[in-house]
Amino acid sequence: MITVQEAEKLILDSIGEIETETVSIDAALGRCLREPILADRALPPFDRATLDGIAINSSSYNTGQRKFKVAGTAPAGAVQQELPDVKSCLEIMTGAPLPRLADCVVKIEDIEIKNDIAHLPDGLQLDFHTAVHSQGSDAKAGKELLAPQRLVTAKEIAIAASVGKSELVVSKSPHIAIVSTGDELVSIDQVPEPHQIRRSNDITLAAALKSSGFASVELVHIADDQEQIETKLRELMTRCDSLILTGGISKGKYDYIPETLAKLGVSIRFQWVSQRPGKPMWYGQFSRDGNRLPVFALPGNPVSCFTCLRRYAIPALEKWVGLPKSQPVYAKLEHDLTFKPELTLFLPAVADPRPSGELWVKPALFNTSGDFVSVAQTDGFIELPKARKVFPEGEAFQFYPWPR
Repeated sequence: MITVQEAEKLILDSIGEIETETVSIDAALGRCLREPILADRALPPFDRATLDGIAINSSSYNTGQRKFKVAGTAPAGAVQQELPDVKSCLEIMTGAPLPRLADCVVKIEDIEIKNDIAHLPDGLQLDFHTAVHSQGSDAKAGKELLAPQRLVTAKEIAIAASVGKSELVVSKSPHIAIVSTGDELVSIDQVPEPHQIRRSNDITLAAALKSSGFASVELVHIADDQEQIETKLRELMTRCDSLILTGGISKGKYDYIPETLAKLGVSIRFQWVSQRPGKPMWYGQFSRDGNRLPVFALPGNPVSCFTCLRRYAIPALEKWVGLPKSQPVYAKLEHDLTFKPELTLFLPAVADPRPSGELWVKPALFNTSGDFVSVAQTDGFIELPKARKVFPEGEAFQFYPWPR
């Protein structure tokens, strides 16, 4: 068996970078940006008023003038105007271009207008560009506003739209097949016999992947028949970008997955990891069109399966599409723990954020790696390293939130 850290390194070191594609801006949400976004002009493109009021020349006020003739109105969206002289003013709306000869804006609350004369009180602090968003103060033309390798969220969409990018170069969204095997499994709309259980792993994994930004997911179930498994996996490898299998990878008589993957030319990187839950975990790659495509074969027990997806598969897929590695989250144990086996322990836990800003966790008790009911009451799992046996209250360890 290899360690958790060795398994993580083998996976991440072998993951390349998926191809790009150009999509419309309204289809880019949740993708990884793969091109720089540049300012097509200065931002803002003109000196703009930041509030409603009047536009004046500050030198007139600062030399004693308190009454200004209102010469007109400058609305947002209109071309830039000009003061008739520095002794007059224009009413101005938020977002409108600052008129020529004006250099500041006086907010409407400080003004009283009677008979087209704006009266200003003493004591205002008016300087050059007071209440003015200066041209180019956010960015000069040509400046990089967004670097590649970042998730496209609403704020990235806003920036791209502001510079006229109706299309964006993003990472291709991989098509992932989730494959479950087992004669004991029936679909969720069936009434199981006493010896059967409803399929849940594949649906759980699909939901976790979609909530993590991987929307193109296909569910496939195959009976415990080696020939059927080989035929279906061969077909999936011709059109899917990644395979995630659940079950059939241990040492049982009907665990055909490792042997079949090897027969299909999938190169194995590892099969056993010194961890609990999830010891029988398999990872490899297959080649197509010059690309190395990932295959994750996860344990069949629900908790093991879900944990391994979160710990290994999702971070690997995120790297594959170009996203930066997420920052680790650490949490402190609420009570002492002892774990004697020479394995890394992934322990489901309930998060307890404190007013101090610290995150504490309360480890949850669960029966076995099939006890998904208890795990559903938790917020993630804490990783306790294998080199230790005693884990004291208050010590911090890495915490992995479940996908939402």
